[in-house]
Amino acid sequence: MNCKVRFAPSPTGLMHVGNARIAIINHLFCRKNGGRFLFRIDDTDAVRSKKEYEDAIREDMAWLGIGYDETFRQSERLDRYREVMDRLISDGFLYKCYETPEELEYKRKLAISKGKPPVYDRTALSLTDAKVESYEKEGRLPYWRFKLPNKTVSWNDIILGEVSYDLNSVSDPVIIKADGTFLYSFSSVVDDFDSGITHIIRGQDHVTNTAMQMAMFDEISKSSYHVNFAHLSLLVNKDGSQFSKRLGSTNLGDIRKQGIDPMAICDVLATLGSSLDTVPFSKIGDLVNYFDITKFSKNSPKFDIDDIRKINCKILRSKPYNEVKHFGITEAEYGVIKGNIETYNDFKIWSNILSKTFNSSYKPNTEEVIALKTLANKICSLNELTRESLRNLIQLTRNELCISDRALYYPIQKMLTDLNNGPNVIDIMQLLGKEEVLRRIAR
Repeated sequence: MNCKVRFAPSPTGLMHVGNARIAIINHLFCRKNGGRFLFRIDDTDAVRSKKEYEDAIREDMAWLGIGYDETFRQSERLDRYREVMDRLISDGFLYKCYETPEELEYKRKLAISKGKPPVYDRTALSLTDAKVESYEKEGRLPYWRFKLPNKTVSWNDIILGEVSYDLNSVSDPVIIKADGTFLYSFSSVVDDFDSGITHIIRGQDHVTNTAMQMAMFDEISKSSYHVNFAHLSLLVNKDGSQFSKRLGSTNLGDIRKQGIDPMAICDVLATLGSSLDTVPFSKIGDLVNYFDITKFSKNSPKFDIDDIRKINCKILRSKPYNEVKHFGITEAEYGVIKGNIETYNDFKIWSNILSKTFNSSYKPNTEEVIALKTLANKICSLNELTRESLRNLIQLTRNELCISDRALYYPIQKMLTDLNNGPNVIDIMQLLGKEEVLRRIAR
């Protein structure tokens, strides 16, 4: 397939899971079809766009393993936008407007009160020279709208199927603000055309944009330029409510701090909303081969960060030792703690627990002190901590003191690891060795 896609975030905030899902799916679709990937920074909003946000987005992209073949910023192409703007003005497709935001809001409410759709009435097309002059004397600056054709546009959406949209049901889009800023609806079309984008994959909230932009494509390209569209259903929260990035930490930076492997995010977001099962792939190439955009449905999928955590457990617990040894644990230690690893942060916790400088903060009660001392005295008699010998000593201690398994195992667990649960305490004791076990109990 002759395929070229783009991911075009605005650097006005941090990258969250909704953005990441679009980026991941574009990347997988592109790589599966042997295409090219354009990473574009939509930074025409000079006031809200920040360098630190762009840097963070680039860092997140690299962390996810999303490479790109081309990149540029929209702020580098302002001359090109002005060139196209001048041509569309000359051809009669752009027109100046002078209404204030308050006047537009009044018109909107008036239309609604009359039971009419709140569509712009194109009053600006009939302004006299005198009226324009009076507005400009007031200090009003014009903004520009694209004049939509009187027709219905249709396209065969990869996910939604056949879509038709009556352009009479929407207002002529504002494409240039009064301060001269080019808006997304215009600059994006120019970029997509100039870049030769063949497939635009984005959220269903862009369906109206697509209908309007198809009309712009026709006038900008002056040819039979064709773009394929795929509109993904939008995420909702696990309770079915509208997805909000303010509910919990859903930006990638915060998720990364939780010790999540990037492939856990890719595995979940690449299949969420599709009929594909989420498989814990540990390499992006395996996910590329598995991915299938035709399996996505029109229904909104529920996003739950716990789904990512579950896949993360499976990925981390399947990693070979050489991929985790940099956390400072031995291969023998990894074999024991592997089943208790849920995030990368757990490797750091266990590296500390298994070090010779670790001290538990647990304060045993009187009965537990007696049980621990009794066990320690028996351990002193051992030359080597074998599984059998330790199991026998623990059993002897229980019988001697007439206590339950929990009454002995729990304080051992706490004194050795400071955790409420974990690997079998006998395995931990063998890893630590006789001297270290006795030191920790003695404290």
